[in-house]
Amino acid sequence: MGMLGLGNGLKMEFADKIRIPKLNGVTMRGPHISNTSTGTLVITGHHLIFSSRSEDVELWILNRNIDIVERKLNTITLKCKDFRIIVFDMPYIEQATSVAASIESLIMTDETDYLHHNMFSNKNNEYRSPFDVKSQCEQLVAGDSMWRISQVNKSYRVCSTYPELTVVPSNVDDTMLIASAKFRQNGRFPVLCYRHEKGSVLMRSSQPLVGSSSKRCKQDERVINSVLGPGKRGYIIDTRSVANATNAKARGGGFEMEAHYPQWRRVNSALERHNVLLDSLSKIVEACNDTTCTIERWLNKLNGSEWLSHVKDTLNAACLVAQCLNKERASVLVHGSESTDATLVLISLTQLILNPECRTIVGFESLIEREWLQAGHPFETRHKSGCYNAARSKVSSSSSSKIFHHGSGATFLLFLDCTWQIHNQFPCCFQFSTNFLSSLVDHSYCSDFSTFYGNCEADRKNNPCGKPNLWSHFDQKIDEIINPLYLHTNNVIWPSVAPFSIELWRDMYLRWSIDQTHQKKYKKSIDDLIKRNKELKILATKLRNETQESGNKST
Repeated sequence: MGMLGLGNGLKMEFADKIRIPKLNGVTMRGPHISNTSTGTLVITGHHLIFSSRSEDVELWILNRNIDIVERKLNTITLKCKDFRIIVFDMPYIEQATSVAASIESLIMTDETDYLHHNMFSNKNNEYRSPFDVKSQCEQLVAGDSMWRISQVNKSYRVCSTYPELTVVPSNVDDTMLIASAKFRQNGRFPVLCYRHEKGSVLMRSSQPLVGSSSKRCKQDERVINSVLGPGKRGYIIDTRSVANATNAKARGGGFEMEAHYPQWRRVNSALERHNVLLDSLSKIVEACNDTTCTIERWLNKLNGSEWLSHVKDTLNAACLVAQCLNKERASVLVHGSESTDATLVLISLTQLILNPECRTIVGFESLIEREWLQAGHPFETRHKSGCYNAARSKVSSSSSSKIFHHGSGATFLLFLDCTWQIHNQFPCCFQFSTNFLSSLVDHSYCSDFSTFYGNCEADRKNNPCGKPNLWSHFDQKIDEIINPLYLHTNNVIWPSVAPFSIELWRDMYLRWSIDQTHQKKYKKSIDDLIKRNKELKILATKLRNETQESGNKST
């Protein structure tokens, strides 16, 4: 859509927030802009648009992609959630002040208002996904009489962050589930996530509300203990450190007491919380943006960010869970405190390691839908601000900045980074390319699609935003996300977690800092050759069969 049609084609939503809708004579530059351009800047309720006819440049930025706005005299610097830094020089200081105020007002707009009032919204549509909860649950049960689909959470009355349907043990009734929910933080009672072919199962929940008085709940014990047969043992993987899990008792939380869960062995596999991850991300992005530093300073910054250490620790924990299920044939329950962050990372990565279906495009989309969206990862809260806002909030005394940043995190990005690490080690085991992962990161922070809207299924169902789902979009872009190296295998893949095996995701963190045009062309040429080779093999097989059939007829 060309910018020339903006005057007639776009409604001016949020007109009261936009002081200057259009400004000529603006210069665009910056560390992530290859060439300086002068043209027109347009602000709408949905996008920030820069266009230069003379230099054939047009840039569209979703307002919600803008993390922070910095102004100095007549210059505005935009730092985006996708890590880009873009600088605009205005003719006058007063114009820069008005433009900066307009953009800041727009990016502070509530997500619900934003999604319900934009030029692409179609309010006759509802949020729809090809991976509805019912079909996901039916696929998980798959005729196994040990499990059933429960409607105990109908209308989200037991747990506001769970879907309405969950898979639970057949010998546990709904009254027990309600009691268990009251004993678990935010009502997140134990539910089934994955059934391994060797008979072990993977479950998740939130922490038990044991408290300092070591309370117990017999119904909760029944729910968890019923998963194990006589003589069987299981593991409870706690994503907190021993100290943090113990300290949680003083705040009303805690962990399962061994006396009440005798068949379960508790193991602490400490992973950092979402806010720590975001601070770490801000440091690694800062390091990647510093293209003039020495090698020694670069390595110090990279190490000081601790991001790759978080990636390593997370992969190590996921391998631990996978080993319990696959090699020991022991069932596993994973939880932390709320269990809407680190728990979901482990649950997802474990299935990626063990289940080849999750390495297909549809399987990976289904995994995200099931273990992130339907499982209640608070995308709206976690992605309200990005790494630049996190860095500013640490040094800013502004209370509004800290409030806006509160609750933000980088958990989902960590999961996709870990997925990239496994993909990097096993490039032939994934049907999708790493471009798919990069695109998922961007859409999770700001998107024209409804998939990552809200904090849970209840938000998306009760407040439909009338936008299409992301998975349908990827269906139309399949050639851009397919991996030509893919060879289907049913094998379990065990990623190396040795320090030298963990690499920087260059295509994510360095995509704006380094011109990767030649690398992309080189990679595309290889992909085209591989694709052509596959086509020729198929053709050769077809011709061979036709020749053989022709020979048989002649005899």
